[in-house]
Amino acid sequence: MGIKIGLIGCGGHGRQRLSKILRNMEDLLILVACSDTDMSSAKATASEDGYLKAYDNYINMLEKEDLDAVVIALPHDLLKSATISSLQAGVEVFVEKPAGVNSNEIIEIIETENKANKSVMVGYCMRYNPARQHLKGLLNKESVGGIIQIHGHKSGSQLDSWNARMEHGGGQLRWHGVHIVDQILWIMGDVMPSNVYCETRWDAQLGSDQDSAFNIMFDNGISASVTVSSRTQQIFDVLDVYGTNGRIRSEWPSEIIEVQSSILSEYHNAQRIVPDSPDYMEMYTIQMRDWVDSIINGTKVPIGTMDALKVYKIIDAAYKSAQSGTSINITGLN
Repeated sequence: MGIKIGLIGCGGHGRQRLSKILRNMEDLLILVACSDTDMSSAKATASEDGYLKAYDNYINMLEKEDLDAVVIALPHDLLKSATISSLQAGVEVFVEKPAGVNSNEIIEIIETENKANKSVMVGYCMRYNPARQHLKGLLNKESVGGIIQIHGHKSGSQLDSWNARMEHGGGQLRWHGVHIVDQILWIMGDVMPSNVYCETRWDAQLGSDQDSAFNIMFDNGISASVTVSSRTQQIFDVLDVYGTNGRIRSEWPSEIIEVQSSILSEYHNAQRIVPDSPDYMEMYTIQMRDWVDSIINGTKVPIGTMDALKVYKIIDAAYKSAQSGTSINITGLN
């Protein structure tokens, strides 16, 4: 008997990416129902991917259907309510990043998660990107020696829907910045951030952040710098790690990796690794499989709400710093 799945959100990401992956996991899943406030989108998704029923209200779906788990793909300001309602309905949850609009919302989810004795996985998909997995594997071998600094950059064209509006949880820091921050925290492991300083260029019409540059200091003295922008015509997603004995650079969506290391002989001279045919969807597929496996095996979700909270403590501090012009102390995730 497969895991009985419901989909909340049949927009672009939910319908065109996540639902297609769920459909291809028919050996493990039963696609019971999908919901969207646009009933035509819900019905189209049900028809395309084989859900047994479509709803225009996820509360009705949660009340009427016998579900084991749900996948939530909604605008940021709707993620918390859908996640909490799903937990209260007694189901496991996969929710798209960043799971809410600030750290207070993540805390509300954590409190409900603990009461419900159910788990929430947060969709920070870039951890599953093959090039980033390669980078992490090399760092685990201490290929660059001790890490000194990390730099992350993510940018793309002007945000133009709900994701451009602060009241809907939009802005570049909450759209792109959260991805880079999560990857930096993933690399840093148990080392905690202590201070954040940010400067931001604000969109005069929308009122949201357009470009930001911020620095994160960690307890062990390592620093990370992050830049995000909505003024590049192409998408850029870059992570650079510098160590005492080398450097690694990972790019997306090209999946190109550059490695130089005085520790690993094959990388004494800088090597550029270019894949033949990058698969844009692969990271989403691996991510969903990892979540489903955690449900089947009864194990801890790979990326949980505490990960999401750590990301948002930094993002919240970046906004506060940009507005105040001061460095924000987040020692112990204050």
